[in-house]
Amino acid sequence: MNAPDKMSAFLAERRAGLGGSDMAAVLGLSPYRSAVDVWMEKTGRAAPQDGTLQMRFGSYAEEFVAREYSDATGRAVQRFNPMLQHPDFPMVIGHVDRLVVPDGAKVASHKREVRTDRLLECKTASAFAASNAADWGPSGTDQVPQQYLIQIATYAALTGCEWADLAVLFGNQELRVYTMRRDLELEREILARAAEWWRNHVIADIAPEPASEADVLKLFPRDNQREIEATPEVAQAVRRLSEIKGEIKTLEEAEQAQRDAITAHMGEAAVLRYQGATLATWKAAKPGQRIDWHNTAIDLNNQLAELGHGEYLDQFAAEHYSTTTAGSRRLLLKEK
Repeated sequence: MNAPDKMSAFLAERRAGLGGSDMAAVLGLSPYRSAVDVWMEKTGRAAPQDGTLQMRFGSYAEEFVAREYSDATGRAVQRFNPMLQHPDFPMVIGHVDRLVVPDGAKVASHKREVRTDRLLECKTASAFAASNAADWGPSGTDQVPQQYLIQIATYAALTGCEWADLAVLFGNQELRVYTMRRDLELEREILARAAEWWRNHVIADIAPEPASEADVLKLFPRDNQREIEATPEVAQAVRRLSEIKGEIKTLEEAEQAQRDAITAHMGEAAVLRYQGATLATWKAAKPGQRIDWHNTAIDLNNQLAELGHGEYLDQFAAEHYSTTTAGSRRLLLKEK
């Protein structure tokens, strides 16, 4: 099977159930995806997000992080390609990054059988994330962001592994290894919530409640030209939004006034200093070049017109280069 076929098969498997990262989104704990995103993918309304540059980089970096984990811990690891599916909750599925080979053993699995009590997940994160102590603790602890706890617990439920290591490469310069012990109570909650969500939304084909304006736009990219009555809570939200917009405008005007005072004082100067310290810089960026396609098209059209063929360019452009873009929905507040 070639690479495109393997990817197609992998994506088809993913649509069959909820994986570890899906569960984090379903529970509202993923900063990257929402329950609406998962529902649209599982029901075929949207393509999976596996093709993004960040996700492709994470896939390529997985092998490097796994090798660094082995070097740092002395533990051998093994790939496990089969998709796992929970025997009692078939909608819970997953692909683990690696299985850790037990001490004294040669393999961590045989065919589809898991023969280890430890799994490994490999991640990459920015250097900035490494300094966020609220999410990431020191290496050797189990202090990791909630979405990864959910993912690890899902894979523990699928493999039966008592231990899970999470190897994270921060900013391509620091490797930390976190260790989590199996939490059966958390697993039971995840499995129950997965079954309920799958039944209520995928089988019933009913979208989950949107959690953001972005979710609403995914579900309802067009309006239906109808009017609805606001609830008291929504009317209050409209009033508060209007107040906030007014506060933002006032702050923006105050910001511009301060910028005007600073730039008027600097004039042609590039650096502003005070008592030996640099307060601000105001430097011109390097000049850039771009093709002026608008005027290029006008000149070309004029040249063809002089030759008596101007209508051909218009016809060619209309047939091959005209596009129709969908109008976006805009929320406009009306005057009181």
